[in-house]
Order: sequence, then C-alpha cells, then structure tokens
Amino acid sequence: MDLRLLKEDRRHGTPQFPFAVYAMDCQAGVVLDNHWHDEVEFLCVVEGEATFQIGMADYELKAGEAIFVPGGEVHGGFSSDGSACSYRAMVFHLDWLGDGRDNISSLFIEPLKNGEAEIPLYYDGSTMWGRRVLVRLARMLRIYESEALARELRIKAELYSLIGDLIENGQWRHAVSNSSMSSYTIARLKAAVTYMEKNFSQPLTVPDLAEVAGMSVGHFSRVFKTVMRKSPMDYLNRYRIKQAAQLLQNTDWSIADVAMETGLTNFSYFSKKFSGIHACTPSQFRKKFRSL
Repeated sequence: MDLRLLKEDRRHGTPQFPFAVYAMDCQAGVVLDNHWHDEVEFLCVVEGEATFQIGMADYELKAGEAIFVPGGEVHGGFSSDGSACSYRAMVFHLDWLGDGRDNISSLFIEPLKNGEAEIPLYYDGSTMWGRRVLVRLARMLRIYESEALARELRIKAELYSLIGDLIENGQWRHAVSNSSMSSYTIARLKAAVTYMEKNFSQPLTVPDLAEVAGMSVGHFSRVFKTVMRKSPMDYLNRYRIKQAAQLLQNTDWSIADVAMETGLTNFSYFSKKFSGIHACTPSQFRKKFRSL
C-alpha cells in the first residue's frame, strides 16, 4: 500500500478549492480499507483490476472503469486476483457545486446530496453516456495534475457537464431504496466504528462495541462483518496498525512504545500483525519511510 495513509476525517482540498485527488498504487490484498466520509467520490482504476464495495454491493473494475461513491456510504476495495492495482480517487463535497440558490442547486445538486436522487455507481465503456463520463473524469485528472491557472474553474465546469450528460441521458433519477439493511442499523454501526477509532488505544472488546451500537454481540458481529467485510477485531487491529505506521513515520518512539500507544500491548502479536499488513517489520517500515 502507498505509504501515504488516508484518514477518514481529513479535509479534502482546501476551503477555497474543496476537491482533492489521491493517487493510490497498491499491491495484492486490500487496496482500500472500508470507511466513509460526507464527501462524494469518483474512483477510477488506471492499471490492474480490483473489486470495490459500495454499501452492500460489489463492483469489479478493470483499468479504464470507474465508480461513484455517494456521501456517507461505506466503501472499500481489494485486489480481485491478487495482482497490483493503481487507481485515482477524486473526492469533493457536493456543497461546492450547489452552494447557491439557483435552480441548479435546488433541482439537481441538493436532491443528489440528500439522497433523494441518484446517479449510476458504475461506469464503463459499454454505453455512450458511460464513455462520456469516463472521458470527463480522465480530463479532470489531467487538469488537476496540470496546476493550470484556471484548473478550479475547468474542473468545476467538467463536473457540471458530467451531471448534465447524465441528466440528458436519463441517468439522474429519483432514488429508490433497495437496501436490505435499514439506515438506522447502519447509523448504529457507524457509531460503534467512530467509538472504536476514538478509543483504539484502550482495551476494547466486541461486547463493548456491541453495547455502543445497542445490539446483541451476535447481531453486532454479523452486521459488522456484512457491511465492513471483516470482523470487529480485525477492523480494530488494522486501524491500530494504521495509527502505528503514522507514529513510526512521525516520531522517534521505540517500537515497543508505539505498540503500547496503539493498544497492541503484546509486542510479538503487534509485530506479526504489522508484518502481515505491510509485508515488512515495524523497524523495516520506519527505515523504508525515512529513506524516501
């Protein structure tokens, strides 16, 4: 995985230009840990293949294909065949497109933001409108990387045109709920995940997390595994390892202190889990990062 670690609560872009692109070059296995954020996201595969999850649905993407992730949806990804995968994530808040009081905002952007309307989640070259969306996404990536004087204007114009293309081709529509899991259940699950991420350095058990979610232990474990695609403790330990990697990058703490600070008090278990995720020991990871 790219050594730059994504944080789910990070600000994407700047207040003046709330649009950001993340270039991810991943090896086999998990290419994007399950998470969510308020911003929407277009995710484009540029090399290799991967399976991405949005909510309860899976999408197998090849190079040149893309998905759209609505704000607040749990999403993640893993390599389909164990090979490397490169993708670009364009993340922005719909408020950036609909912060006025005109018809554009009230008729199209606000309904999309509030979940009252929807656009397709998967884009490939099999339809004319799909090809047009992919062309616009590729163009936005080039504009973003160019750092041209008018890039903010051009990117915003491309996004408006992209939505306009979908509207004209009947692909913007009023939302129809087909989720097999209630929004209330998802909200309770998110509360448990938020609690987990705020208290990762403390001893936590599945019964603790189930209590936060207001569910029985068995029901919580089943819901968590269904939505997050891993068990509660697997998710917690991956999050702890992510925080440990940041401490290894940004502090001179001993590896034992890093393990203790991130809630993994058994040093041999910490080293084993870290090596399983990063394919190197904690000390090798620190040396690799500092040599960049």
